[in-house]
Amino acid sequence: MHKSQLRVLLAVNLRLLNPQLTDRLRKKGASGSALSKKLMRQFYLNALMFLGIYGLTMLAFDFSKLPGMFTFYVALFILLGVSQSISGIYNVFFAGNDLVEYLPLPFRNQEIFMSKILVVIFNTVPFTIPLLLIFIMTATRAGIFVVLGVLMAVLMYGLILSLLLCLCALIVFGLTKLTVFRTHQKMVMNVMLGLNAVLVLVGLYFMNRGSSSDTGTQVDRAALPLLIPIFKVFTTPLTMTSLLTWASLIVISLILFALTGRFVLTHLAEQLTQVNSVLVATPPRRHSRQHNRNKILRTYQFQLLKEPSLALQLFTDSILLPLILVGTVFFSGTAPNFSRLSLNWLGVWFVSGMAGAIVNVNQTSLVGNLISLDKMNFDFVRALPIPMSRYLRQKFYLGYWFQIMINGVMVLVVGIAGRAPLALDLALILGAAWGTYLAAQHYFKRDYQLRLTNWTNVTQLFNRGGGNLGLMLNLLACSIVGVLTSVIYSVLIQLFAAAAMLINIIVLVGVGIISAGLVWHYYKTFWQQLD
Repeated sequence: MHKSQLRVLLAVNLRLLNPQLTDRLRKKGASGSALSKKLMRQFYLNALMFLGIYGLTMLAFDFSKLPGMFTFYVALFILLGVSQSISGIYNVFFAGNDLVEYLPLPFRNQEIFMSKILVVIFNTVPFTIPLLLIFIMTATRAGIFVVLGVLMAVLMYGLILSLLLCLCALIVFGLTKLTVFRTHQKMVMNVMLGLNAVLVLVGLYFMNRGSSSDTGTQVDRAALPLLIPIFKVFTTPLTMTSLLTWASLIVISLILFALTGRFVLTHLAEQLTQVNSVLVATPPRRHSRQHNRNKILRTYQFQLLKEPSLALQLFTDSILLPLILVGTVFFSGTAPNFSRLSLNWLGVWFVSGMAGAIVNVNQTSLVGNLISLDKMNFDFVRALPIPMSRYLRQKFYLGYWFQIMINGVMVLVVGIAGRAPLALDLALILGAAWGTYLAAQHYFKRDYQLRLTNWTNVTQLFNRGGGNLGLMLNLLACSIVGVLTSVIYSVLIQLFAAAAMLINIIVLVGVGIISAGLVWHYYKTFWQQLD
């Protein structure tokens, strides 16, 4: 394999993965190898941000004495890695449809495959990097020498990541051999990604069914037997079980590498060419005879949601990642009990619902990408005798109600798990609904201003603006502000219970004034401009 050719292919794929960031860096004068280094630096920063946000929540656990918590979190991030690998492989290898550009050039299958799979790895690592932290923490607290523990953790993480990528590659490329995939690619991939999402949910459900046990200092949960050998690797590394675990993982990795080379690399160009040629030759859809303009537009809006991998990305970013943080508190055996809270806390729960919704609505939400999902059709619709404000309002409310369902279910789970009174649950849901509306206005307007019509996969939409780093920083800032606001509000209610009603009125009036100002701002700067 020629390293220079692989380096060139990797540089191309890095630029295609995030064209907005590439253009922004080019405007600042970056080019060539300097541009590639800066693009790579974004992946390192993303991994550090993800490690900081989700890794810090686990620092309180002594995993060496908690096999249940160890296996729970390892399984959680493995499931997350599976979901990211499947969607990443599909997006990079198939959705980009760029094989035609490589065919006339002197590149081998191995070089094309390696350049693309490395980009998939770069996208998967930030979501699985907490595994490395778990392994290091477990080994060092079990008394293993720090340097040896880090080396063991890195090797185990590499083996698990290799297993995930090879297995997912075999699954996705195995699907391309089916006739039904070649004729109904979008439908098959949506079913596949849907099953993957169900797998994650079912896995979380069964993992959370385990009973808790008290170790004396911390509450543990029932361990997952399949992952106990990995736990023993980092707690008793010299036992026969640990040595057999290492040997088994290495042998399985070698087998999967061989299968990937045999069934994927050998026929890579042939498989991608057949799939992409079917995409080009896809017959036009038959349009139903609908005479009502609103029904036609509504049908068209729902057709946009059939984009492969969109559902999985929305599930991962809007449900699964928040669920990891929520699960840390509510499923660790130390869930708080809010059953004795009085109506004095209505305002706190309303504001907390707003804060949670604002954190969960971001540039990866459906409402923040609906306009760009039109692609080139947006200019066509704008040329029709349809008021643009009416068309975009219909699009906005589709995304808004979709996000309301997600955020409503999330906060309801929190309320039920915390055994809060019904009145507080309702306040939490209303706060989430209003916070979703305000945040949705911001990101819908942002999508209009940064709309992209030539994207090839939804990851390019999510990376607009500040990219993944900007998303993580925004998430971190909103989370800190939201938590501080809720904590300060709670302390005031706790300390001045006699004046709770007055405090609630003052806070809600302030929220009302700020909300009215934001609604007026978006009306004047966006909706009125459309009219």
